[in-house]
Amino acid sequence: MWTGRNHNIFNFASRLRTTIRQSSRISGILQSKTLDDNIQIQGWVKAIRKQKEITFIDVGDGSSHQNLQVIVPTSKLPNGLGFHSCVSAAGILKSSDHPNQEVELIAQQVKLHGATNQTEYPFKARKKHTLDYIRQHVHYRSRTNTFSSLLRVRSQAKYHIQDYFNQEGFHIVDTPILTSNDCEGGSEVFVVQPGPEKSKSSFQSEDKSYFNKPVYLTVSGQLHLEAMASGLSKVYNFNPAFRAENSQSRRHLCEFWMVEAEESFLQGLEGLQALMNRIEDLLKHTMRKIVELQPEDIFFHWKQNPETENLVKLALEQKFLRINYQEAMNILLANNSSFKTKADYGKDLGKEHELFLTQSLGNIPIFVTDWPKDTKAFYMATREDQPNTALGVDLLLPGVGEVAGGGLREYRTAVLEKKLIMLDLQNSLDWYLDLRRNGCAPSGGFGLGFERFLQFLLGTPNIKDTIPFPRWAKHCSC
Repeated sequence: MWTGRNHNIFNFASRLRTTIRQSSRISGILQSKTLDDNIQIQGWVKAIRKQKEITFIDVGDGSSHQNLQVIVPTSKLPNGLGFHSCVSAAGILKSSDHPNQEVELIAQQVKLHGATNQTEYPFKARKKHTLDYIRQHVHYRSRTNTFSSLLRVRSQAKYHIQDYFNQEGFHIVDTPILTSNDCEGGSEVFVVQPGPEKSKSSFQSEDKSYFNKPVYLTVSGQLHLEAMASGLSKVYNFNPAFRAENSQSRRHLCEFWMVEAEESFLQGLEGLQALMNRIEDLLKHTMRKIVELQPEDIFFHWKQNPETENLVKLALEQKFLRINYQEAMNILLANNSSFKTKADYGKDLGKEHELFLTQSLGNIPIFVTDWPKDTKAFYMATREDQPNTALGVDLLLPGVGEVAGGGLREYRTAVLEKKLIMLDLQNSLDWYLDLRRNGCAPSGGFGLGFERFLQFLLGTPNIKDTIPFPRWAKHCSC
């Protein structure tokens, strides 16, 4: 039974949690600036300036791009204190005369929790480390300003993407990581196999796979989302995806994150326009929220990549451009001498073609529609008036290239069955065809590469620097 006493306890617990959160995290301290408070902080040493009588220590705890200056008598410094040591400090918050901060902590005590071996530790104070160098020490890089800032933006981007879908009435669905389909029929998949049997009493015989069929790490949850949309209408996932691309380039990861959405009752040219509106709204909502709520982290990255600020602002201010494949090819073929790999009508676009299109058309995001059906996957619907034209769309972002792709789904049973038979997929995807046989609704959806989106937002040159632990061919540390 709910009583007044329960209510008071709840309010007290809520106030207590708020107080603890604000007083212990540096972001809350810098925001509240409550002077003369007794506080304790925990974090890592970002800089030390030792003088005869007093020592200045900059401490960061990952909650903010800013550090808090701690002033402590030099005689009270713990032995072994160094760059990136883990410490706690207790004292009084006072107003600061330092031009770059309003408050500082006058510490009565500094405690060393974890020292760093300054001889062997790979990062040094007052030294600028390149992203390539930092990538060689991925287990430490959350302590660097660049990467801690990236991780905060990444966290908020994930939150605001989900917030958008919640506002729009979508349901999140956890699509499987293990799957018996490779979605687009490509070959760049990781095959899943059990490890060596630890016991001869295992239920499986040696000549059979664990699932009695080939199983892969998912390249996309789209087909499973389609199944869930056929009952929930609006669904999305936010899952890892895997592609066994043998690439060392700045553009590829073999483990990455995808935002995928599927929406029922989208059909024809109107449905494709609605799908583009959905993608544009999602990106603008997310970018606007991050720029508004994470300005210090955003501007830290924009300062290192000055052109990115203008690109993001243009994307927020302008309507995304919409052109068809024919228009895109006309531009590319007229400039074919500029490309290492020539544009070829009827073929997909390469990255250099994608970047050229955005650059030549005003450096704003571009939707490319009306693709030749042979460039798109078997599940893509085609136009009624142009049966060789797929109702598909790719979104190109300046400086990055393709970031999202999607389209409307083929919902005609006979047409889809014919395609599956041609690809010899009728047995493995019979369940997918089943959706068309019983209560099918036309639908459309898209997949957004999360790391590529972050590349655009922050101007990060290498996709490997947008994810905590990057995996690519020949590299799987930690």
